[in-house]
Amino acid sequence: MEKPGTTADLHRQIRDSAGLAHINRTHQRSFSLNIFRINALEVLEAAQRVKDPEQGTNLMMQEDRDPGQQAHRELNRHVHNFVSSALTLIEHTRNFMRKNYADTNMLADYEKQVVQTFAQSPVAQFIQGLRNYMLHRGLPNSRMFMTFIADPSGENGMGTMETGVTYDTSSLLDWSDWRPQAITYLEQAGKSVDPQAFTEEYVTLVNQFQDWLDSALDAYHESDLKELGELQQRERDSSRANSDDEFGAQESQWCLNTGRFEYSGENSVEIERSADSLFEKIRELQFSKYREQFPSERPSVTVNRGEISGPVTRWGQDLQGNQVFEFIQSRGKSYGLMESDFEELDDLVEVSLKPVWANSSLSREFIENTFFGWARERFESGRSAFAEALKVAARESVVLAEIWVPIANMEVEKAFEFGPVRIEPITAAVLEAFFSTTWPSEPEQKQGVQRLFERLTQEIQGLAAVFLSVDAEPGYAQERGLQIAQDALGLLRFFSPGASTPFVFNPVALMGTENIPRSKLIVRGEGFFRLIEGLLPKNIGFWRCSNNEVSNIRSDDFSLAGSLVSPEGLSEFALSVRASLLIYSEGSTLGKPIDKLRNYISALESILLKHEMEPRVHNISNRISVLLVRDSSVEGNAARVVRAIYWLKDQPESLIQRRRHQELIAEFSAYTHCVLHSALRNTAKFRSKNQFVTEVDRLGWRPEK
Repeated sequence: MEKPGTTADLHRQIRDSAGLAHINRTHQRSFSLNIFRINALEVLEAAQRVKDPEQGTNLMMQEDRDPGQQAHRELNRHVHNFVSSALTLIEHTRNFMRKNYADTNMLADYEKQVVQTFAQSPVAQFIQGLRNYMLHRGLPNSRMFMTFIADPSGENGMGTMETGVTYDTSSLLDWSDWRPQAITYLEQAGKSVDPQAFTEEYVTLVNQFQDWLDSALDAYHESDLKELGELQQRERDSSRANSDDEFGAQESQWCLNTGRFEYSGENSVEIERSADSLFEKIRELQFSKYREQFPSERPSVTVNRGEISGPVTRWGQDLQGNQVFEFIQSRGKSYGLMESDFEELDDLVEVSLKPVWANSSLSREFIENTFFGWARERFESGRSAFAEALKVAARESVVLAEIWVPIANMEVEKAFEFGPVRIEPITAAVLEAFFSTTWPSEPEQKQGVQRLFERLTQEIQGLAAVFLSVDAEPGYAQERGLQIAQDALGLLRFFSPGASTPFVFNPVALMGTENIPRSKLIVRGEGFFRLIEGLLPKNIGFWRCSNNEVSNIRSDDFSLAGSLVSPEGLSEFALSVRASLLIYSEGSTLGKPIDKLRNYISALESILLKHEMEPRVHNISNRISVLLVRDSSVEGNAARVVRAIYWLKDQPESLIQRRRHQELIAEFSAYTHCVLHSALRNTAKFRSKNQFVTEVDRLGWRPEK
C-alpha cells in the first residue's frame, strides 16, 4: 500500500479503493431489495388489516360496502406489486453478479446457492409462477370472508370471529404453466391460499439468501475491506493530529495571554466589531398611541415610569407600524432598536459565548442586558469597549450557586445520587438553614420575610427536591439548573410506580409545572347555589420513595439512566435512548390515555426506527417482538397489540372508554416500558441507533436451527 503524504492523498486512495467500490456496489444492490421488502410489508399490513377482528368486521358489516371492497382491491394491488418486485429482484441480482463477478468462484457459489434455495422450493416456484399468472391471466379469483368459530366448550354461544382474504386454488390450478413445485404448493394448501402466509414464507427465504450473499461478498472482499479500514483509520488519525495541533496552539495562546474571564485578541476584535455595528443602529423611537378596542373589567394596576427602579425597557409599535424595543431614555426622548436589529444582537451573543468559560457560565439574557447597560453608558459618555464591560460584569456576577428544585407529589425518606444531581428531602432542618442564611437585619423587612418563609414551609416542606451546584451568573445558574432538573426528573420518573400503568395518573413533576386536572362548576337552582370542585383522575400515583424502594430500583438500569442526565459526550445511540425515556416519562404525566398512548408510540419510534421513511407498523411490531421474551406466543401477541394500537390511536376518543381497548393500551404500555429498559441496557454496547436496530433485525431474521 502506498504511504500517503497528506490527508488529501488518503482521501483520494479511499475514494479509489476496491473496498469502497464493493461498499458502493452493495448500496446500489440495496435499491432492488428495498423495493421487494417494502412491497412485502404492504402486503402483510393490508392482509393484517382485513384479518384484525375489529377492523375486518367493521369493513364487512357496514351498510356502505365501499371500504371493504377497497380494502380487498388494495390487498390484490399489493400482491401484484410484491410478486412483480420478486422477479425484479431475481433479475437484478443475477445481472449484478454476472457483471461484477464473471469468471470467478464467487459467481459459481452464487449460482449454486440459488439452485439450493429457490429451484426446489415450492413457495419460491409458486411466487414466480403467480407473477406470470397475473401477467398473462389477470388477478386470481379471491374472496373476502367472515366466519364465526364457536367455542368448543359450547358455553353461552361464545366464539371468535375470523376475517380475511384468500385465493381460490382450484381456479389457479386451471392454468397449465405452473412448474411442478408450484403445483405441489397449491395442492398442499387445500381449497385456498393465504396472501399473508405465502408472503411471509417467501420473504423469510429471500432474507436468508440475501444474508448469505452479503456475508459471502464481504468474505470475498475481505482483504479489500481491511485495506479500506486501514486507510480510513489513517485519515482519522491525520485529521485528528491536524485538529489537535491547531487547538493546542490556540489553547496555549489562551493560557499564556488570558485568564478565566478573558477573551483572546481575535475574539475581542470580533466582539467589538459586532457591538459597534449594533450600537450604530440605535435610533430615536416614536411610539404610536395605544387605542383600546373595548373597556375591560379585569382588575388592573397602573404603574408610572417614576415608580420603576432602574432603566425602563419595553416593546411597542412605532408610527410606521414596526415593532421596536426601547432601552435608553435621554433628555426626554426614547431610543432603541427595531425588531430586525435583534438578528445582529443574536450574532453578538454568539461571538461572546465562544470561549468555554463564557458558554458555561453566562446566559444569553445576561449578555443582552450587559449590552443594553453598556450602550446606555456609551450613549451618554462616549466610546468604550464592550468586551471589557462584559468581562467585568462576568467577573462580578459569576458565583457557585446551589440549586434546589422542589418536586411536586414526591417524597423521599433519604437523599440519593442520580447521575450529576442528588435527590434530597426538604426537611425542617433544610428550611431552617435557608432562613438563617437569608434573615434580614432591618426590622421593617423581617415581617415580610417571615410570611414568605411560612408560606414556603407550607408549600414544600416534606417534598423531595433536585439538588445540584452550578458555577455561573445567577440568570444562567437558574436556567441551567432548571434544565438539568427537568431532565433528571424526567429520567428518574421512568422508574416511578405510575410510569408503566397508563390508567394511573402520574403527578410527579417539578413544582410549578405539575398539573392534576381538576373540575370546577357552579350549580345554581331555585333557592340554592353550589360551587363544586374535584380531581378528575380516579387513580393518582403519588410517589413516596422509601429507603427500601430506592434500594430496589438502584439497579444497573437506574445508574445508566442517571448517566444520561447530561447530554454532553453521549453517543448518538445514548442520546436516542435518552430522548425516548424522556418522551415516555412525559407521557406518563398526561391525563388522557389517548395522549399517553401517542407519547408511548413516539418513544418507541424514536428508538426502533432508523429513520422517518421506514414503514412504522410492521417494523415496530417486528422489533418490539424481538426485544421481548423470545417465546413465539409472546412475540405474536406483541405484534398483534402493536398493530391494533396504531389503528386505535387514530380512532375517536370515546372509543378508548371500552374495556378491551383500555386493556390493549395497558398491555402496550407494559411492552414499551420493557423495550425501553432493554435499549437502556444497551447504551454502552452500541454507538448509533442504526447499529442497534440492525442487530435487532438480524436477530429477528435469524433462521431456525
